[in-house]
Amino acid sequence: MASYPEYTGEGNTGSKRVTKVKEMIDECEKLSLEAPSGELRAYASAIDEDRDFARQQAVLYAKAQVVSDVEQLVLNVMKGYRAKTKKNGVSSSSSDTRQDIGGMAEMLVEGSRIICSNRYALSDGTYECSVCVAIDNPAVEKMAGAAVLSDDEKLGVEFEAQKFRDSYKEELEKYRVMKSAKK
Repeated sequence: MASYPEYTGEGNTGSKRVTKVKEMIDECEKLSLEAPSGELRAYASAIDEDRDFARQQAVLYAKAQVVSDVEQLVLNVMKGYRAKTKKNGVSSSSSDTRQDIGGMAEMLVEGSRIICSNRYALSDGTYECSVCVAIDNPAVEKMAGAAVLSDDEKLGVEFEAQKFRDSYKEELEKYRVMKSAKK
């Protein structure tokens, strides 16, 4: 137990005792944070009075997180790739590119798989369900390549596969470091 100053609108009003309890990480959350190099993973949980609905919601939330992660990863890859590729001062509309990538990511997530699912009965009669979904990295890389190729065609530049692969590997490593920092 530790003492911390208690601050209110009137300033420091003394101190209060605060206890610290380490929270357990759900197995599914742990699996999402420890994704192997060949996968992207996301975790989510949901609570509802209907156990099956809570699970469906958790799956939807996790898939939405994967879509968001894939969109961000691909956009960052494109930025890195663009920085290495000469494009004669021409650029495509970033809103068009984002929309294309979003649609591609949503289609890609349909092929995701649930690698962990837990259900908990709570004391108030509700259920909490947690899930971890995974998507294969090669599928994401293929999607990113298709997005870059499409953008290159719009820009009238030649696709440079090695520069793209290097950009993808750099961004994937940054993504992994960011994910592991959340542990």
